[in-house]
Amino acid sequence: MIKIKLIYIIFLFAFHFGGLLYAQEDYIVNHSKFMQKSNPSYFGFNSLNKVGVLYNSLKLNEYDRMDNKYFFGSANFENQGFSLGIDINSFKIQTTGLTTNIVNLSYVYKLQFDNNTFFLPAVTVGFGSSTVNPDNLIFEDQLLIPGSINPETMDPLAPNISSVNYFDLGASFILHTDQFLAGLTFKHLNKPNTSYNKETEDLKPVEVSIQGAYEFDLNPYERRYLPRYSYLYAYGSFTKYGDALKIYLSQDFQLGEFSIGLSQQATSIDAFALNNIGVSIGLAVENFDFGLLYNFPFQSPGIVYSPSMFELFITFDFSIYRRNRRGQFNRLQIDNYY
Repeated sequence: MIKIKLIYIIFLFAFHFGGLLYAQEDYIVNHSKFMQKSNPSYFGFNSLNKVGVLYNSLKLNEYDRMDNKYFFGSANFENQGFSLGIDINSFKIQTTGLTTNIVNLSYVYKLQFDNNTFFLPAVTVGFGSSTVNPDNLIFEDQLLIPGSINPETMDPLAPNISSVNYFDLGASFILHTDQFLAGLTFKHLNKPNTSYNKETEDLKPVEVSIQGAYEFDLNPYERRYLPRYSYLYAYGSFTKYGDALKIYLSQDFQLGEFSIGLSQQATSIDAFALNNIGVSIGLAVENFDFGLLYNFPFQSPGIVYSPSMFELFITFDFSIYRRNRRGQFNRLQIDNYY
């Protein structure tokens, strides 16, 4: 079989980023506020009716970027004891014509163990599609002599690599109170084939992830040097995907309506490496949350490629009673279950 050679190394990055793009779909950095990307059971968290949009841009190199658009929505059906969630992720690399769209629908059931402990099991069905422009690829039969390229190819694979569609299945679980959260996620349980060439298989391995969070009250005695409602939300996730292990940690300081956060991402593939450190700021206004984040990359030659990223998001909470209770500003809440 004739080997395909790419004109742009960026195309390889889209499938082998290692640390940041290890799963071909994990392009959101702020995991603590968009936890449904790591664990879809979060769509049922506190039985909220919520929507949000996010935009981020990755600097692949000095010439090109990848733009990503993300939307999510969750709806609670209180009388039936379940929630539904949907998220749509779309990204594009202009230079290669690579476009990927991923849609996931999640069903989350609520179980209450006691007055403060809730268990949220969920199942997720997803659909993914990806297209690439073959005109941006160079095949072996186009390489005539050094410095000369045939504009047309006779390779029989060329017409077969323009697009791919696949279904995806997953399951997830969250156990939480108003002080801690623990989660477990299984993605790609059906090992979908994402190969552009249907003569071969490129099966996604099963992805396993665990998450944990704990919230600290930074001002329990209402000292004047901090806002009355001040919290530290510590979050971490550990994800195994094929031969890769990804670690994500974040520390979000909520100081009244303002927040500032730090995040760290590390990956172990052939060797362990720190990928990047992120800094985020946010503002809560009634039922709205606004935020932005920037990632500072730590490039490790020969290990992973870690691009810089800018991220901007807005979320809105439809729950009618949340506006009156918003002054508390803590993240791990259970008030809306009742």
